[in-house]
Amino acid sequence: MKKIAGLFIVFGFLLAVPVLKLHAQKPFEGTITWNMTIPMLDDDKHEMIVNVKGDKTESEMDMGVQGLVKGFSDRSTKKIYLVMTAMKMGVTMDMKESTDTGSVDLKQSGQKETIAGHSADEYVCKGQKGDISIWVTSDMPKDMMESFKNYSSNNPQMDQNEKKAIKILLSKGLMPVRMVLKDAGETQMAMELVKFERKSLDDSLFVQPSDIKYNPMPAGMGAGGGNN
Repeated sequence: MKKIAGLFIVFGFLLAVPVLKLHAQKPFEGTITWNMTIPMLDDDKHEMIVNVKGDKTESEMDMGVQGLVKGFSDRSTKKIYLVMTAMKMGVTMDMKESTDTGSVDLKQSGQKETIAGHSADEYVCKGQKGDISIWVTSDMPKDMMESFKNYSSNNPQMDQNEKKAIKILLSKGLMPVRMVLKDAGETQMAMELVKFERKSLDDSLFVQPSDIKYNPMPAGMGAGGGNN
């Protein structure tokens, strides 16, 4: 059960990342690839494919013995659906705007790396349940930058301090390309951008399976305890 909970936390954390709605330019449409590591599940690096079209996203990650896990989100309906295909199990949750206006102590560490071909700097802050490391770059197309705006406000599973930190960084024209969550020095989850590809996607890709029964996300399974 711990592994199932951890898997849903990962997808709840990630699903809102690429949802976008731009005012002055055409939205990004295509595929974004991330690498995910989740030590509570295994020691492997898992590739996550995120397909984006307008208000909708479809995400999928092969978790080996856990099977294929898919996620669907729709900004127009403010709904998120997570599906463990092997177990025919699904959960649903609502996207919610954060109402927390408190401050966060965000600092630049001085560490630099090249991530997915982009020069990146590390920022760190304290989260509600651990330490947060966010690597950001200014070397990213504007529509990709815009795609992270809802990530900092609509994701119901994200640590509130992380939401604030990302909002600050986005306001400076900096986009996250790697994020690491640690508790007592131990990595709980890490995600890193691999690449993005612009391409046309069929609408049918974004329709969640109809043969799955969807239950509400259990309270307390989110990174921030499920509260906004």
